[in-house]
Amino acid sequence: MTTLSPVERIHHGGRLIVTSGIRDWVSTGVEPYDSEPNPNTLSHDFRQHTLAVLVSEHLAGSQLDTSDEDHILNQEVYKNPGCGGRLLSVWHRNGTSKIYCITEDWGGPHKYTTVLFAVEY
Repeated sequence: MTTLSPVERIHHGGRLIVTSGIRDWVSTGVEPYDSEPNPNTLSHDFRQHTLAVLVSEHLAGSQLDTSDEDHILNQEVYKNPGCGGRLLSVWHRNGTSKIYCITEDWGGPHKYTTVLFAVEY
């Protein structure tokens, strides 16, 4: 696998989009369809940190909590930027509901990365 610099990874990931569920969770700790924060939710600083780590690791090609099958598919796309492929990473840690990070058209002209809770998919 080719090692990309952080700037190249961000470039290949395109525009970053976060759903209202992720935005609200980072801001308040409340996940979609809940009325109050989960008692085990992380602090605001750790939620921001979690989002940054998730996106960085996703763009770096890390497996995170992604299934082995999806990780193998990701590696093929990751090795071939601009092929029109999609990357999918899963984050399911720290008492937080499952979060997806999806990059459409990795390295292509229409690339963008979206972060969302699985229930928002």
